[in-house]
Amino acid sequence: MIKFLEIYYGRYLRPAKDYFVGSLEFIIPTLSKVPMPYNWIVERQWINHLTSKYMGLTDTPSLSRINLKKEMAHRGIRLATPMSLEALNPRDRRRAVIVVQDAFTSFFETELVLDTMEMLNRLGFQAFLAPYRPNGKPLHVHGFLKAFNRAAGKNLDMLQNLSFYGLPFIGIEPSMTLAYRSEYTKAFGDSRTIPKIQLLQEWLAQQTEHLEKQQLSLGHDTYHLMAHCTEKTNAAPSINNWVSIFEKLDLQLKVEAVGCCGMAGTYGHEAQNLETSKAIYELSWQSKVQNDDLQLKLLATGYSCRSQVKRMDHINLPHPAQALLKHIRIAQTQSS
Repeated sequence: MIKFLEIYYGRYLRPAKDYFVGSLEFIIPTLSKVPMPYNWIVERQWINHLTSKYMGLTDTPSLSRINLKKEMAHRGIRLATPMSLEALNPRDRRRAVIVVQDAFTSFFETELVLDTMEMLNRLGFQAFLAPYRPNGKPLHVHGFLKAFNRAAGKNLDMLQNLSFYGLPFIGIEPSMTLAYRSEYTKAFGDSRTIPKIQLLQEWLAQQTEHLEKQQLSLGHDTYHLMAHCTEKTNAAPSINNWVSIFEKLDLQLKVEAVGCCGMAGTYGHEAQNLETSKAIYELSWQSKVQNDDLQLKLLATGYSCRSQVKRMDHINLPHPAQALLKHIRIAQTQSS
């Protein structure tokens, strides 16, 4: 299908929305420096009506008002650079991990990136944040294969420079992280080495001995997880990794049987698919989100899923890492 899009739009005119979505990873770092003008535009209903009618895009999400670089400096979060990684002593190196950025969490859900870094550091790990580079997944989805190869190649240059130090890489957003083991592998084959980049929960589930040493008991609350479609199809065992991590910290996590949230990447933001997207959400997710017994206990791993819930039901669902952080903060405050 992706190859078909590249060939088809090599002969016929592309819709404007494809260029906007494909370029988003590249322009969003600049827009995020002063997010208020961009947010003012996308939050106006009359502008949403115009973009829906003439660009085919509706309900464009707002940028986070938090500046990631400033908050990193304020909270003491370290950037992964050759100098910072070289300075690690052997003991810290064994507990170090590099979090790979993606456009969606870094610029639309900046608080999630900061919370993930805090959670890892509070658990006794040495967490570093990789410099931001466009992943290229939106380009790939819309059939910009040549542009995808260029973006992915530059991203790999950065990651391979950091991989020299032998530290594990992890990602927060499932669809962007899993691109490294699917789209990147298909694009480069054996011509380039693709660093192993695990989902956050895949790596955390391997750190059981370290977690046990923290002697943290976070209580006996029960949470309910709604997983991203890409995880369920391309990394199904990783969903149960979250269950084991919660259990290790004396929390319970139940995986809810739900289908697609209806967003499906940019599909749910395409005006022609809006009603179908809403129908899918109402059929699969809405009953869980509106269930009074599950209020404040629902978690979602995917950015698109959380965005869809916020859009349809005006509810902010946390990521599992944020639920863990809440309990870790309480436990560490009580023990100090």
